Amino acid sequence: MRVLISGGGTGGHVYPALAVATQLRDLYQAEILYLGSDDGLETSLVPAAGLRLAVIKAGKLQRFVSWRTVTGVARVPVGVTQAIAIVRAFRADVAFTSGGYVAVPAGLAARLNSVPLLMHQQDVPPNLSNRLLAPLATRISVAFADSMAYFPKGKTLHLGNPLRQTILDVRHMSSEQARIKLGLDEQLPLLLVTGGSQGARALNQCVCRALPQLLVHCQVFQISGSKLAEETRALAEQSMAGLDEATRQRYHLVPYLDEEMPLALQAASVVLCRAGAATLSELAVLGKPSILVPLPPALGSSPQEANAAMFERRQAATVIANDTLKPELLIERVNAIITTFAVQQEMQNALSTLAKADATQHIVETVVQMAKMPARKTPEQEVKRI
Repeated sequence: MRVLISGGGTGGHVYPALAVATQLRDLYQAEILYLGSDDGLETSLVPAAGLRLAVIKAGKLQRFVSWRTVTGVARVPVGVTQAIAIVRAFRADVAFTSGGYVAVPAGLAARLNSVPLLMHQQDVPPNLSNRLLAPLATRISVAFADSMAYFPKGKTLHLGNPLRQTILDVRHMSSEQARIKLGLDEQLPLLLVTGGSQGARALNQCVCRALPQLLVHCQVFQISGSKLAEETRALAEQSMAGLDEATRQRYHLVPYLDEEMPLALQAASVVLCRAGAATLSELAVLGKPSILVPLPPALGSSPQEANAAMFERRQAATVIANDTLKPELLIERVNAIITTFAVQQEMQNALSTLAKADATQHIVETVVQMAKMPARKTPEQEVKRI
């Protein structure tokens, strides 16, 4: 069985795709080709997972108007042409896409080559890429029940988000054990701060300014993003200048985590983060209370506000809008969670209703079933209808 996998740009798209790809390889001995963008995080993560990678020049619509918006659009026809040739040469039996701008040419190429396509929707509302790809998809899987309203009922399945096996594996470990493995104080509550694979300057700056008050009640493990590490370190040092050495030792800063990220999540008492779908799915499975600061809307809009709103409606998280994020408010929200067991329990109970620990297995089984489907004779006609 040959399977084309695609999804990229950021870890939020790559990690779910890798979860599906590795299980297909390990359980079904599938031959995997991962089709990614030449400038996405997949260029390092896919080879590290031992998978074959082919790259194309996928075009990205920026969240702001710039010259890159123009050059990104110009890359689209080049990427589609490259993808069609790659998929034709690979002769895939089935394709799976997990989102990101590279998924459009990959999915289009699959359908033009008569390959059944399972398109996965991670966020609650579909972004532009999946809106374009949905009419071509043979089947659509969604992470959250609220997404069912956006797609045809006849071909849409609520399966959950694929999760890395390492996320599932850390569930047997207590938070205290995870803190010990990370070299942290096992008894002191832990605030984990992460802005995703790219980092988030707004989160970094707010946390650093709040450190003198935060460190009184908890330890802070901050993942700044590689490009923001030095400025975050400088701001943190400035903010902690008046603190004693024992209190300063409660702060830990790292630029980026890959293999140890599941351990950091399990170690946390509360997580401060954006509201990407992959992150939220991991929080749900691990039962971690969180403070969500969704990426604000801009050009092309942001689905994170819808994700965060859904979690807040279900009392699975508390939400702070990006433009209202202030040190005083952050301190108040963190203390309200870490000092009140009832609040933690309420969030954990709500998270359990959103968790789908077997999502990867169910998606993989769907991919395998689709690989046995007869190919459509005229996929070009489907493309022309869009």
